[in-house]
Amino acid sequence: MKNHRLHFMIALCSSMLLVSGCSHLPFMKKKDDAYKSAKEGSPLEVPPDLTKPAENDRYSVPAAPAGGSAAATATALPVAQPIQDSAPPEAVHAKLSEQDNDILLDIPVDHAWRRVGVALDKAGFTVDDQDRVKGIYFVSYADPEKKQEDKGFFSSLEFWKDKKKAEPQKYQIQVQSSGAGSAVSVLDRDGFHEHTETSAKILEMLYEQLK
Repeated sequence: MKNHRLHFMIALCSSMLLVSGCSHLPFMKKKDDAYKSAKEGSPLEVPPDLTKPAENDRYSVPAAPAGGSAAATATALPVAQPIQDSAPPEAVHAKLSEQDNDILLDIPVDHAWRRVGVALDKAGFTVDDQDRVKGIYFVSYADPEKKQEDKGFFSSLEFWKDKKKAEPQKYQIQVQSSGAGSAVSVLDRDGFHEHTETSAKILEMLYEQLK
């Protein structure tokens, strides 16, 4: 038993000596401190034929004003103004002439043409066609107070039946120059001046929209 313990102690001591001795060998030394022997090199020199690139300040951020902040700078920027709509419609003086059976306007015929077109639409007329060169709107209008005419003897005997409303008739609304202003008149389907109760009613409806 004593021999085995002695052999174990001798082997342990031999191992410790071997480990401690290896650290003193030259090829077992660590080279972690090799950087300590490095020397500082000379700085790189720019060749004389190279030039410094031009600086561009397009992307530079402007400095904030003294005593202010970025938010204050943003609020100081000009605010885009909304685009104004077209000028308000000019005032129009309209005069209904019962004697001449027309409407006199104190605006040029170009302006009167547009105004009459709007008036026809507001008054509920059906515009079938228009001739800007001659200044004529071709419209259809049915007088609600005018009944359809009897077509024969037998139709007159049917007194128990309600008469149908009159069918729409064709008219021409003419817009032409008149002195410094313009005039609006009602023509029949053939282009002749209309002097009837229906034409007077059409002029009255247009006058209400133009005045």
